[in-house]
Amino acid sequence: MGRAAASASLDAHVRAVRHFNRFYTRKIGVLKEGLLDSPLSLTEARVLYEVCNRRDCAATDLRVELGLDAGYLSRILRGFRTRGWIERTPAQHDGRRLLLAPTRSGRRVFQRLDARSEDEVRGLLAGIAPTSLDELRRAMRTVEEVLEPKSSAATPYVLRTHRPGDIGWVVYRHGILYWEEWGYDERFEALVAQVAAEFVQSFDATT
Repeated sequence: MGRAAASASLDAHVRAVRHFNRFYTRKIGVLKEGLLDSPLSLTEARVLYEVCNRRDCAATDLRVELGLDAGYLSRILRGFRTRGWIERTPAQHDGRRLLLAPTRSGRRVFQRLDARSEDEVRGLLAGIAPTSLDELRRAMRTVEEVLEPKSSAATPYVLRTHRPGDIGWVVYRHGILYWEEWGYDERFEALVAQVAAEFVQSFDATT
């Protein structure tokens, strides 16, 4: 297959996936202003779901699992705390690590959302023949396996020395991590920046 033909084939697949996305998001109602007639967006509802169904859950775990921007996730969690839906407590074996847990109020909100979601999906599937339901399950499993294949092979990586911008990024990410999980403010970030600056000034790649 030539380059032009391959590109045209990929374009057709892109259009098909986008068509399916538009169909599915409309079908499950995520285009509405509030998910399941609630004040929450789809992302907010998913974050609340994870908090209510994970043990030893920290903000960093959610960010990695859901692929969310750190600032966006922080705003969502801050909103949950303001509403009294979640609380942060130090981890048992590491008091610096702050774990997220639902309050009674937060769990009630989640349970209502979860029940509505269950009823909505039941209504969506009601009346479909059992053979078609089995086919649907196989198709969904195929989508998951194709888009996110499981691999036992370790991801290769290369160790290198730092480059311009790397140390600043480390300080930035370090500051966010310690603020989200352990509540350290910008004064701690300033201390880390000072240590990083001293490291760069005295670094000798030949030693």
